[in-house]
Amino acid sequence: MLKMNKEELDLILKGGEGLKLEFKENFNKETIETLVAFSNAHGGKIILGVSDKKEIKGVSLGKESLNNWANEVKNKTEPFITPNFEIFEINGKMIVIIETIEFPLKPVSIKGVTFIRKNNFNIILSPKEISEIYLKTKNSSWDFYTKEGVLLEDLDEVKISRARNLIEKNLGVNLINNNLFLKKYDLITDKGVSNGAYLLFSKKQLRETDIQIGLFNDPTLIKKSKLIRADLFSEVEEVIDFIEAYILKEYIITGKPQREERWQYPLEAIREFVINSIIHKDYRDGLHTQIKIYPDKIEIFNIGKLPYDVELKNVIAGKEKSHPRNKLIAEIFRDAGLIERYGSGISRALKEFKEYGLITPEIRERSGGFEVIVQDIKLSEKLSGLVNVPDNVPDNVPDKRRVEIITLIQNNNKITISEISSQLKLNEKTIKRDIDILKQEGKIKRIGPQTGGRGYWEILEQK
Repeated sequence: MLKMNKEELDLILKGGEGLKLEFKENFNKETIETLVAFSNAHGGKIILGVSDKKEIKGVSLGKESLNNWANEVKNKTEPFITPNFEIFEINGKMIVIIETIEFPLKPVSIKGVTFIRKNNFNIILSPKEISEIYLKTKNSSWDFYTKEGVLLEDLDEVKISRARNLIEKNLGVNLINNNLFLKKYDLITDKGVSNGAYLLFSKKQLRETDIQIGLFNDPTLIKKSKLIRADLFSEVEEVIDFIEAYILKEYIITGKPQREERWQYPLEAIREFVINSIIHKDYRDGLHTQIKIYPDKIEIFNIGKLPYDVELKNVIAGKEKSHPRNKLIAEIFRDAGLIERYGSGISRALKEFKEYGLITPEIRERSGGFEVIVQDIKLSEKLSGLVNVPDNVPDNVPDKRRVEIITLIQNNNKITISEISSQLKLNEKTIKRDIDILKQEGKIKRIGPQTGGRGYWEILEQK
């Protein structure tokens, strides 16, 4: 038995449950589920004898308790895991720390059910996600596998040459000929043509690569639409061409011989979002990518969640290495110079929007897919007619306005929307919209009635 003082345990408990830590009062089925979830993620510890409220309850231990628990874990997991058990005494109470490492050959399951750790929860993986975790363990992905019924002659030599030439120019190499290029990148093998090669170079139009792109006045009124069914390289250019045709462009007189062009949005950042929607799409689902262009915003949606072990906030911050769903396709785009090697494209695109004077694009997971919304907020407010926006107002005015709203609430937590509207000299509809956004972002909360002066605002602590 090991000794642990109260201060050492308090330090552990202070952090609370999370990605690698969970509290349990007793050993039970949920304990094994958590060990499985830890094994499929980054490993972790379970502290037995501690409640969810961080109260030290202690556990009752018999002579064979640890051996019985270890055998139960082994018998109920596949492949079986062997966690480490350590007993500690705190103020006369026994607690047990059970620790497991990330398992090298995933997925691990309990009675045929596979869990993975997300934040401080255990999530059940779907069959598709189980397939992805297995392929990732094997350092592979769906696009490496053979496409049944497709032959080498079904691939377009011109498209193959175009990709090979881009890679040769970008990397400064000589890939000799198309056939050697395809073999070098495992686009074709002795078993046949890969799914990746089929999507990249097929002679015929493919339903799997469907992109529906349209010009909208509002969510229900479409002015122009186009269905793109092409190889993945061509799709990038067709989408960008369509976007350029329907977003604003102004010419700036600088005194130089030629005028400077300024697009409504930074085009390189838009290209990054488009390419990401193409190389990270789940092509097994058969659902099309959607791109909607409005006068004041662009919405890009592709089917396919983020990988099971990737956090969206880390992707946005550029802290997450690239985890492409389609590794082979991503490798071709990378070596052709169209995407970044280490997954910094998203954070770089967001930085470009900031430098462009536009608000940060909204990036979220939705309906089993990934969505990016870029917006020209100044134009949005001009079109809405809610406020008169002078031409010289900075484009990040909504962010500044919401800070002012929070400041007013800090000074008077019973302030009404009408009073905020009056003090900021803005339409109440605009204030209500900002209040809803602040609520959604978890920055403020309304306690009690919305009207009548009987409720109040609470500013939530931001972690």
